[in-house]
Amino acid sequence: MGGGEVHVADLVRALSERGHAVYLAVRPNSPLRAPLSGVITSWHEMPLRNSLDLQSVSAIADIINQHGIDIVHAHVGRDYLVAAMACRRAPRARLVLTRHHYLPLKRNPIYRWLLEDVGAVIAVSDSVRDSLVERLGLPAERVVTIPNWIDPVRFQLIERDRARAAFQIRSSLAVACVGQITPAKGQEEFLRAASRVAQTRADVLFMVVGEEKSDGPPFTAELRRLVMALGLGDKVRFTGFVRDIPTLLAAVDVVVVPSWDEGFSLVTIEAMAARRPVVASNIPAIAKIIRDNHTGLLFPPRDVKALSDKLSWLLSDAPLRERLAASGQRDVYSRFGRDNVIDEIEALYADVLKHREVALNTRR
Repeated sequence: MGGGEVHVADLVRALSERGHAVYLAVRPNSPLRAPLSGVITSWHEMPLRNSLDLQSVSAIADIINQHGIDIVHAHVGRDYLVAAMACRRAPRARLVLTRHHYLPLKRNPIYRWLLEDVGAVIAVSDSVRDSLVERLGLPAERVVTIPNWIDPVRFQLIERDRARAAFQIRSSLAVACVGQITPAKGQEEFLRAASRVAQTRADVLFMVVGEEKSDGPPFTAELRRLVMALGLGDKVRFTGFVRDIPTLLAAVDVVVVPSWDEGFSLVTIEAMAARRPVVASNIPAIAKIIRDNHTGLLFPPRDVKALSDKLSWLLSDAPLRERLAASGQRDVYSRFGRDNVIDEIEALYADVLKHREVALNTRR
């Protein structure tokens, strides 16, 4: 369950709550089954092996025709072309894409051709939107920025001592770096900064939260070797995947987001919603979320000294932590509240369908 899967699960819940009929086309053993258990019953497993999986194209087209689907919404890059081809076979449906990832799409004429009829593309940040407009050659008005959101219900106040007990935290302070274990998420820089902080204080536990999905050389093992080389020993804990993020955030005192790049940083707004101060890379997607020294602290990406300086400052100043946490929580709920963002997506669906009706009437 990465950020994209969390987004899809909550979008499905929200659309179901609003009375829409939702049908999920998923790969076998999808991680979405657990969080959506009891929410919907319309599960359709299919291979979805790659971007040109014609078996899955046919299966999706059949679902569209059998159930009168209006909108097909695809969220993963390798599914975009499958969804587009299915919509060409079943033209009553309109295609909407969401691009969660900061990496640009392939500059590929097949992509442009198959996606030229897309109803709308949602980018989770302005930087992602600019890349999509350039790569796909779509009219700018068809690519819109709609950020991820925060559900206030998930982040209601959790008692700190109970949360710390759940994660067996005994140090005075705990700092978490949360995300998929991969070089681009900045865990190495986090550990090197932790080493500098640990030289002046011994009361901090540094937590690396997440699991590795890469098929390449094991990065987690490399990080563990680095911990030993830096002499951090029992000052660092690797938690693996954590499902209960709200309780984790309640248990820690500071969240560090040292990513080299992001499409949108879900963990940043989650930490702010949980009233936790954030120290994060000053990359475009995060700089749109955090105002430096007002709702969090920013540092240049991959700058270990700058990160350690900001982190040391924050750990030594409890009033600063509280000020940033309180301001961040107010700001994130005003800008990224769940209902407001879902309203935008629902309005986009309606607009796409309105244009479908205009096009059908024109053909008649």
